[in-house]
Amino acid sequence: MKKRDFKLVLIGDSGVGKSSFVSAILNQISNQECLQDKHPPINIPLNILNHPECITILIDTKCAPHQLPEEISIADVILLMYAIDDDGSSERLKRFWLKELRDKGYKQPVIIVGNKLDLLGQEEDKDYHRIFKVIKQLVKDFNSVEMGIECSSSKKQGIYDVINCAQRSFLYPLAPIYSIAEKSLTEGFKKALTRIFRICDRDGDGVWSDTELEKFQKKVFKRQLDYSDIAGIKDMIEEELHDNSNKRVITLEGFIALQKRGIELMKIQICWTILRFFRYRDDLTLDESMFTNELIFDQDAGQTVELSEIALSKLRQIFEIRSNSIQQKNNTIGQKQFDDIFYPVMYRTNFPNLNQYYPQEQDITLNQWLAMWNAFSFFNYKEAYKLLCYIGIEIKLSDSFKEQNRKDSWSSVQKNIDRKVFHIAIVTRIKHGQLEKLFVNLPLIITTIQNKTYAISLYDQIEAEQQIEKRRLSIIDFLLIDQNCTFETAQLIPISQYDDQASFWTQIHQVNDILHQNPFGYSEFQIRQLKKQNSLPILEIFSVISLLAFTLTGGYFLSKKILQKNK
Repeated sequence: MKKRDFKLVLIGDSGVGKSSFVSAILNQISNQECLQDKHPPINIPLNILNHPECITILIDTKCAPHQLPEEISIADVILLMYAIDDDGSSERLKRFWLKELRDKGYKQPVIIVGNKLDLLGQEEDKDYHRIFKVIKQLVKDFNSVEMGIECSSSKKQGIYDVINCAQRSFLYPLAPIYSIAEKSLTEGFKKALTRIFRICDRDGDGVWSDTELEKFQKKVFKRQLDYSDIAGIKDMIEEELHDNSNKRVITLEGFIALQKRGIELMKIQICWTILRFFRYRDDLTLDESMFTNELIFDQDAGQTVELSEIALSKLRQIFEIRSNSIQQKNNTIGQKQFDDIFYPVMYRTNFPNLNQYYPQEQDITLNQWLAMWNAFSFFNYKEAYKLLCYIGIEIKLSDSFKEQNRKDSWSSVQKNIDRKVFHIAIVTRIKHGQLEKLFVNLPLIITTIQNKTYAISLYDQIEAEQQIEKRRLSIIDFLLIDQNCTFETAQLIPISQYDDQASFWTQIHQVNDILHQNPFGYSEFQIRQLKKQNSLPILEIFSVISLLAFTLTGGYFLSKKILQKNK
């Protein structure tokens, strides 16, 4: 793990021993007494703590009784100290400190530290349940409270334990993955585990075999499992679920139960090892560096990308797991299964809704599912790739898509027949008639005709002038211009008139026929313009060939002269 700066801020009432705690740390570091009312920030040497990957800075604070110290704003973890021998300071944990932190919007992990353990006497030192009595209600009332620990600054007892606990809380935060108050995994953690489970379910049958469990273990922890290890894991799941449903294979429910049991056994580090291996950050979103790569294609020349066969096959697999369930009939999925597929996604996506597909049905078929993905990828391949990663498809960006032909020459246009996705844009002065009914609150309609996907968008005239004319050639394959509209464009795009009195879908089918037979809807003038781009002028070609010939022959004669000279 790479080194991380860690700011640890110590707060609490005056007199609870904050500065004494810092003095004790300093004394251990330098073997010198250093008593101050408030210490400057100190860097704790890496070699004296359990987590040398943490560059730890301990920050002392001092403030008025009813104020929060300003240093809290830079804290990664907060140590909230009280005096064990002072009931008043423990009561103020809830009454002031934690309430004020919550009201001010601070969400850093808080560790409750009971100081002055030495004042209770030797026998009472063994009362390990004391700190739990203090924090029992606090963890229910305040989500930020993660744990409690006791120490003695004057006797230097447990002071490093406090720092080590804080480091663990920073490196392996509990709040994002587990609710102490509810004794359950967070929704975000369950989403992440669902994605991880899908990635490691190599055969796509919805469960893990022993072989898949072994591969997961070896992949993440670089450790081989034997038969007794696998049996022990399954026993642990059985204890958590109170049934034997995971004796033969491990289900998603069993995998999630296993992580819950691990947390409750204080194996939080294991959970974060898994999460970070699969590129999760502390807020349980995926590392954005996964999505920084770009495909090289010329969108200005009308070039687009489509999903590759590899990506489509993985999307088929995800669909078929759900369409073959007992609840589903006729190899379709409904809204419930649709939502289940996107459950691991940790952000609001603009992926098409089921009601954007025509004809609208309660359930969708495999072809309709793939058409929705084709349309979504057509407009924004980066967002599509990000969504593929989140729903549990492990694939490289370069393997997810394939570039399609450009549309800036006649020879390129003639390759359109090989494409699977087309974009039809309708331009109107005002939404009316069929358009008003079809596009009510919908930015896009998707349909399939003869195994081709059509994304149909609607622009008003002003929007069309602003958006469509921004590029020399856009990714629009066909323009339908409403009769009541005066919109014109110089772009080389096939154009026809839209008639609201005629059937909308009849006109879309006519466009499909036009796009798949020569001249693909282009006018004679447009074809002449496109043919001019078919090849370089003869003079330019001759110049390139001459330059190449000169370079090759010149190099030959030059080499010959050098050889003769050397002789």
